[in-house]
Amino acid sequence: MTARLDVVKAIGEAYRGAWEHLGEMVRLIWLPGLLYLMLSIASVFVDIEEQRVAAVLINLASLFLWPVIAVAWHRFILLGDAPSGHFHIAFGRREARYLVVSVFLTLLFVPGFVLGAAPAFMPANMTASLVSFLGVILVMVGIYFMVRLTLLLPAVSVGDPINPRLVLERTRGNFWRLVLIFAAVVLPMLLIALLVGTLLEGSFAMRLVAVSILSLVLIFFALVNIALLSIAYRELIGPAGTQAPDNGDY
Repeated sequence: MTARLDVVKAIGEAYRGAWEHLGEMVRLIWLPGLLYLMLSIASVFVDIEEQRVAAVLINLASLFLWPVIAVAWHRFILLGDAPSGHFHIAFGRREARYLVVSVFLTLLFVPGFVLGAAPAFMPANMTASLVSFLGVILVMVGIYFMVRLTLLLPAVSVGDPINPRLVLERTRGNFWRLVLIFAAVVLPMLLIALLVGTLLEGSFAMRLVAVSILSLVLIFFALVNIALLSIAYRELIGPAGTQAPDNGDY
């Protein structure tokens, strides 16, 4: 019988853990976190049309920094892995696999978006409406599988086999529970973002303060989301290091 995720318990553990282990969190990720924060702030003040190279470099650097942060936090939660030292920043095999899986999860939406955009280049008729409808359906299917397969991210972080079949099997009946734990992060994050966003219309100094606060808030909630994924992985898939490889692994 497939396990059922206790949503309230998972949310409480994630937020409580983020607060109780705040010091350890800062020690583990302060350098990549600081760099990520600085890039997030810089990206707001870069004009994409006039500074395309700078915008691309900032996005690429952020893309490679986030796996460093996420893997470190997943490993601390699931394995208690807390390397000694004053700073930790390295992009190795685990981080590379994390990035590849993240890209894979994003690509689940591509077929739906492609079909959804196609009617813009077609005559306005029944065929275009049908293609648009199929695009919406595929986007919904992409969301369904993406939510369940996000538990591959903790797996690659701790070195467990990448087994989509096992993850889909163990998350059966837990889609809406997983959606609820994501909502527990997204909704308060959006509320704070809307409140802080009102300061973006002020002076340059006010915008800088607002963007700094907003970036910190987004990073904090992203780390809570990582904790929720780790907890869901532990409860639904099993303790880290207990998954035996099989023919469905990569």
